[in-house]
Amino acid sequence: MERLGHAIRKVVTSDDWFPFQMARHGVPLSHMFFGGDLILYAKATATQAGLISSILTEFEYFFGHKISARKTQVYFLLNTDPELRHAISVSLSYQETMDLGTYLGIPVLHHRMRCVDFDFLISKMRSKLNGWADMSLSLAGRITLAKSVLSSIPIYFMQTTRLPSGICSEINKLVCGFVWGLVIVAGSCP
Repeated sequence: MERLGHAIRKVVTSDDWFPFQMARHGVPLSHMFFGGDLILYAKATATQAGLISSILTEFEYFFGHKISARKTQVYFLLNTDPELRHAISVSLSYQETMDLGTYLGIPVLHHRMRCVDFDFLISKMRSKLNGWADMSLSLAGRITLAKSVLSSIPIYFMQTTRLPSGICSEINKLVCGFVWGLVIVAGSCP
């Protein structure tokens, strides 16, 4: 994978590959590796698609690793022309996607974060609470359970993502309701 990174950096520095720029004066982003996974960023043009295809083909040839077309997807920004999207997807032989889904359990967001994007956290907490509904615990037992289990559920997601305040208040409401023995009513983020 390191050799692939070198090949990508080489074409980026030769100004053949146009990386994605997060902000006007931000650092250009051409690729990211994590374990055996790779995310490529480039301008949506047929030339860039051909360049990506040739680098990946060269990587497959020299290093014997095969890119899984079944697992590989192409994502475009919303303002990309639909005909261009289709042409690039066909030339790369990869499926276009409108939603990047989750990666390592974290939603890969391509829009502004909304409460609905994190409803899965509230659902996860509610399912824990429903499992504990029949337990008769003392106040100290409920506090211990809330601190050790309920409060730890959102921590993994909070390491990389700032949760919307509506989700934080809903989590707080659920934890406080459980600690004080209130009935948990199913609902969603305000």
